[in-house]
Amino acid sequence: MMNTFTKTLATITLSLSTIGMASAADSLFAADDSITSKLCVVAAQGSKIQLHKSIKDSGLSKSYIAESVTCNDQNILAFVQDHAEEPEAMNNILTGGKFKTQVDITDLANVKY
Repeated sequence: MMNTFTKTLATITLSLSTIGMASAADSLFAADDSITSKLCVVAAQGSKIQLHKSIKDSGLSKSYIAESVTCNDQNILAFVQDHAEEPEAMNNILTGGKFKTQVDITDLANVKY
């Protein structure tokens, strides 16, 4: 009896979490048919394969996309950072592996000049 209850509870939890993830991914949509709007959505949705394909189909360079494309008045890298489930992986694709979220802190009190 307890084993059946545990399985049922696990199934319900898994189903609800899957529904939540699916609705979050579907909440982003391109405002128009422009290449850059589509790139924003694909980058935020988190499919590496689809992002590679979209970049290739766009005819734009990764550096141009990373530096010049804006999504909702944000640079595409910041947009992806705010909206994607795996932003570092997606931004690494856009920057050719040069995206870094780690911050280095230097204690200036101990630096000798």
